[in-house]
Amino acid sequence: MRIAFFSESYFPYISGVVRSIDLFSRELRRRGHEVYIFAPDYHNSRKEDFVYRFPSVPTPNAPGFRLPIPYMPKLTETISNLDLDIIHTHSPFLMGRLSSAMAKKLNLPLVFTYHTKYEQYVHYVPFARKTARRVTIRLTRDFCQKVDAVITPSEYMYKILEREGITTPMEVIPTGVELEKFAAGSRSWLRRRYRFQPQDQILLYVGRLGEEKNLPFLLEVVREIMLRQPDLYLLLVGGGPDEEEFRRLVDEWDLEHRIIFTGLVNPRKVIDYYLGADIFVFPSVIETQGLVILEAMAAGLPVVAMNREGPSSVVNSGEDGILVQPNKDSFKQGLQDLLQDPGRREEMAVQARKKAAALSSVEMAARLETLYQELLAAKQT
Repeated sequence: MRIAFFSESYFPYISGVVRSIDLFSRELRRRGHEVYIFAPDYHNSRKEDFVYRFPSVPTPNAPGFRLPIPYMPKLTETISNLDLDIIHTHSPFLMGRLSSAMAKKLNLPLVFTYHTKYEQYVHYVPFARKTARRVTIRLTRDFCQKVDAVITPSEYMYKILEREGITTPMEVIPTGVELEKFAAGSRSWLRRRYRFQPQDQILLYVGRLGEEKNLPFLLEVVREIMLRQPDLYLLLVGGGPDEEEFRRLVDEWDLEHRIIFTGLVNPRKVIDYYLGADIFVFPSVIETQGLVILEAMAAGLPVVAMNREGPSSVVNSGEDGILVQPNKDSFKQGLQDLLQDPGRREEMAVQARKKAAALSSVEMAARLETLYQELLAAKQT
């Protein structure tokens, strides 16, 4: 098959959506398909085969993120010459509208992955946020009704859309994990890199450093535990618009040597962070899946996460991690329970690896391939 992915973000920008696009495109190519990516241009974009870039403009409240201008000379001709079979959009907005127009013009099936609760990001809108929230919800729901199939990354999101009356065929296909990369990683690199002692315990967060990820909450919880546990460390892997604010907060607490900001890390190197840590912590309450949770599990990390939305679709509380209520006492108790019980952590590690193995990138790509084939068959009847 010849497949086109349309997205409003792609490398060098890093996000869960970008990582999902990258992973699925590579897995589909391994299965013999051709995948073309239509995405914004960035000032440091490198020329890549099969990637078509649109001009873009920066967004004032989200550093690094750019809005594509959905115009390209001879776009229809370019796409027609690719002789596509499927168009798959990863956004319902500018590129989503463009992909919809192209699919209609070329009479191709259109798939939409509902990656996230877009309305949770309206704090980046500089004004009229309540209105922006209502408009965002309406636009995304309306878009779902105009495509041939909707993919949700978790059962939770599937049920939400079902309750909201979406009648388009839907399927749950999480972003999987490349298990072979974890087998090739190093469990000792992290402790060598930061000169941790054998008795030190390492908490790990991987993801965007933004307000929507609930990181001030996590920092407060960890700070309270650190006051009584001098061998505890937290590593925050990633970057984002609020990184400097979080750094200032940690400096005020005089904990900059124990709460460590790594900045953006090469995705392959992130695996060594997972493999070297003791517990994965994830305070977000807005995730539809939480790919990083699944990656942590692939490394054998027990997870402490909120009993909300995406995490509850992945974590079996008490087996491969602990789901807690969205308050400081509950999160702190769950974290302390694991810190004080290395035997329980090891038992959870075994179960976490089993969970990740069942959601491998190979299996998820096969499910996506099957969905494409069914849509093509339906189009031809």
